[in-house]
Amino acid sequence: MNYMRKNTVILLFSGFLIHHAYAVDVNVGDYTALPKGSNVGVFYYQHGEMDGYYQDGNKTKAKSRSDIGIARFIHYTDIAGMRATPQIIIPVGSVRNTHIAGHDLNDASGFADPIIASAFWLINQPEKGLSGRYLALTPFIYLPIGKYNKYDAVNLGENRFKFDLQMAWVQPIYNKLAFEFYQDAIWYGDNDEAGNGNQTLEQDTSYQTQVNLRYDLNQLQRVAFGYAANYGGNQSLDGINLHQDMKKQQLRLEYQQMINPKTQISAQVISDTQVESGFKKDLGLNLRLFYIF
Repeated sequence: MNYMRKNTVILLFSGFLIHHAYAVDVNVGDYTALPKGSNVGVFYYQHGEMDGYYQDGNKTKAKSRSDIGIARFIHYTDIAGMRATPQIIIPVGSVRNTHIAGHDLNDASGFADPIIASAFWLINQPEKGLSGRYLALTPFIYLPIGKYNKYDAVNLGENRFKFDLQMAWVQPIYNKLAFEFYQDAIWYGDNDEAGNGNQTLEQDTSYQTQVNLRYDLNQLQRVAFGYAANYGGNQSLDGINLHQDMKKQQLRLEYQQMINPKTQISAQVISDTQVESGFKKDLGLNLRLFYIF
């Protein structure tokens, strides 16, 4: 893999790391519909340690570290008779100590591409079990105004629009046990400053499936075991296939605790179990503070 192509792949990974894995990934209970008029501030901290870079399933010696913070502001209202949540998501952080096949790549820090979104509940039945029963759709629009330098291999911004449509289904199973299912389809605009800075990156639609098996210990505490799979999203540079897609699988374990009627904290440990393309995240720690005001 030549150096220019290697830089392109790392650039793609950096954007995907922040925007896909940190803004679209769900926490258990994310689709619990709060009362109309509620406002929520959600603050995330995510630490990632990546070891090994993969292309077509072949591993190259590599490392990268990341620390990402995200501020998310949500308002609950009704639109056309449906509960809805207009919101904005602002990621900021750093990707550093990135090495691949003996090459040291640049560090990146600052703001990533912000996201505007709103969930719309087609089914809103909070009285069903401890979890409630919900069916919702959320369109996410990624705005290409994050920090981006066409001469850098690692970037926080992606220099392209993205659109993600996420479907969420929450279903009680028995007593305190419930099942959560999430399906995303992500469409990508072109990045016309990729590769050597004057090439066009194109990407096919990618998909993500997430599931949680959750157990609500009581009204204040819950645990969840989760699984996620990403697939699709093959990339090309000036029409040349990079043989680089988003195929990976991941396991998750999460604990949540209400510490007062308005504040919840959660901790989630994640680990990639299989990666065909991109960095393999051996360990990820996601912390979240959820505050209702």
